[in-house]
Amino acid sequence: MIDEIVVSGAAKHDVPALRHGVGRWHLAPGVTAASDPVPLPVDAGEELSISCFVAGTTEPATYLHSAQRTSEIAAGNQTSDRHLRSAQSSPSLYWIARVLVDAPAQGPVIVAIGDSITRGDFTTLDADQRYPDHLQRLLPAGAVVLNAGLGANRILRSGLGPPMAERFERDVLSVTETTHVIVMGGINDIALPKLLGESQPTAAVIVDGLNTLARRARERGISPLLGTITPVGESRIGDFVGSGNEDIRLAVNQAIRAQAEWPVVDFAAAVAEAGDADRLARSYDSGDGLHPNDAGARALAGEVDLNLLTGSASG
Repeated sequence: MIDEIVVSGAAKHDVPALRHGVGRWHLAPGVTAASDPVPLPVDAGEELSISCFVAGTTEPATYLHSAQRTSEIAAGNQTSDRHLRSAQSSPSLYWIARVLVDAPAQGPVIVAIGDSITRGDFTTLDADQRYPDHLQRLLPAGAVVLNAGLGANRILRSGLGPPMAERFERDVLSVTETTHVIVMGGINDIALPKLLGESQPTAAVIVDGLNTLARRARERGISPLLGTITPVGESRIGDFVGSGNEDIRLAVNQAIRAQAEWPVVDFAAAVAEAGDADRLARSYDSGDGLHPNDAGARALAGEVDLNLLTGSASG
């Protein structure tokens, strides 16, 4: 149970988020619910502050871990306070899954779905340096880029959350204004099975999973773009550089580049070290050999053909 939710914008005006006219939310485990319309005028690009107060002890909350945005947790009802007293900070976001606005988009709506590389792990906290953030800044006014990255996410099997195949309906297809989806995934499908004692999928299985997502998008009138898997050859996490992993990654990328059904975003080429394509360029490495830094995320965004998103080219 959430006792109170308060939303505020740049004007520092606090507005309660009610449900069926009531401030207290009773939700069964696993249920998602929408509030009544919140009368809060906002401008494009404006940041919102959303505060939740829970009076009693709760079960673990739905959250997005390592969201690269700071949230604060504090005792007592401080929903209307600008700065929480005695707060504990967290890089994860809790409770709130989505914010909807009344005004329709004035350009393409692109969902970037993927794993922690899409989510932006190890880019600068609170600085909007994830690759979807950079892509947003490259597009003309009116375009919208939504980040549907999820850490440790796999295409085919669950990890720290449902696989892309399962959450694709919720995070892409159910966003009614979506015009394009950029799909980047597969590295966790390759690396995590050995850690979890599972059988490792072949490159063909991973590619089939990506193609299935693209076809589901096209069936709903959404234009898909497939991204190649970025280099991990110097990952400090051993499971990503296990025996045979690089062969699978290369085979997946070769298949993505060779097909002609979908436009390709060659993320791997965008951030690879010159002359050593199995590892991230040192200038793009966040330090773990796996996740791009701010400059690397900018390079990922720069690899996207903007004409495919703005209608200047067919795709």
